[in-house]
Amino acid sequence: MLKPINIFFIIAIVASRFLPHPPNFTPVIAIFMLSGGLTLLPLLFTYMITDAVIGFHSHMLWVYASLFAISYLQRGPVLSSSLFFVITNFAVWTSGFYGYTIQGLLTCYVMAIPFFINTLVSTLLFYHLIKFYNNNFNNIGMRFALQN
Repeated sequence: MLKPINIFFIIAIVASRFLPHPPNFTPVIAIFMLSGGLTLLPLLFTYMITDAVIGFHSHMLWVYASLFAISYLQRGPVLSSSLFFVITNFAVWTSGFYGYTIQGLLTCYVMAIPFFINTLVSTLLFYHLIKFYNNNFNNIGMRFALQN
């Protein structure tokens, strides 16, 4: 049975996938980081369903692997955002668009920095919003069982 936090996270993932937002400015990394390994499957399944609706892409497995790692490592918003950046942009480099050279790899990472800024800011923001809510609304029975 899904707990209230799981339902909240599922709704947040679906909303972040379909509502307009700046590139890479979503709560997804914060949600996977705070979910802990035990609630990973419903969240990952939700993410996959939204991908099926939005459209699959060639780097999906890299994205899923990074979210899986983030969920299990739970190392904070900065490290989680950085891990996502490193893994997913390495996947972009493997497509050959920037060339299969060290220069191409570096160019790929440099070109992705604006997206990383959005990822980092949104992960920090949503991480602290979720933690704030969890810490301040426990007196009315709304406290979520966060793993982190």
